[in-house]
Amino acid sequence: MWQYRIWILVLIVTIPGCATRPPDPCRANDWYAIGYEDGRAGRLAESVPGPEQGCLAGLAEPELARYRLGREAGLSVYCEPRTGFQLGMQGNGYAGGCPAPAEAAFLRAYNHGKQIHEVETQIRRLDSILAVNESERDRLDHSILQRRTELAEARLGAGVPETLRAELRELEATAEMVEAEIDALRAALREQHVQLGLLRQEAVPGDSAAVKQPRHLESPIDRSVNPPPSGGGYE
Repeated sequence: MWQYRIWILVLIVTIPGCATRPPDPCRANDWYAIGYEDGRAGRLAESVPGPEQGCLAGLAEPELARYRLGREAGLSVYCEPRTGFQLGMQGNGYAGGCPAPAEAAFLRAYNHGKQIHEVETQIRRLDSILAVNESERDRLDHSILQRRTELAEARLGAGVPETLRAELRELEATAEMVEAEIDALRAALREQHVQLGLLRQEAVPGDSAAVKQPRHLESPIDRSVNPPPSGGGYE
């Protein structure tokens, strides 16, 4: 009798396994939607992430045709100039993929945005260096004031130590160098802000809109150098 019980148990365990076989993921996908999302994201067919990459090579012609149609529809959105401009502004790369008729305008806008990104990056770098130099100048000014006070007090006492005079001379010389560096940084920042203003007001061929200047990148040195233009963005 125990032998029959074992066979019944085996049948109970194995039968559900046949009923729960997972579906083929390559046949269950909506390939038009997948193609559209890939095109909308600017992905090349060979760089598709996830299991879809393995499925593409084995797709039947009808599914592959739907994927291509979807990808072309997505690319028509991705390859607009405003998308290229935003990619450049964000410092992102472009790996290709736009069809030739649309790629020329896309690349003009992309390179325009990339130039703005590079100038903004340079402004942030110069701002950071300027802040460090201004902090150092304030520290030196405090030390110079302290040494001058000590010199004045020493003159009323037993005499002024030569080391104190030497320290003061060294501090003053260093402060002059730091101040010269600050002046050079401010001049460089003014130049970068002028360049940024020109880039933001310049329209890419085929697009009449200017680009608005963000408030956080206006020059803190002289806001009149780079007044915000009244234009919008890429439409």
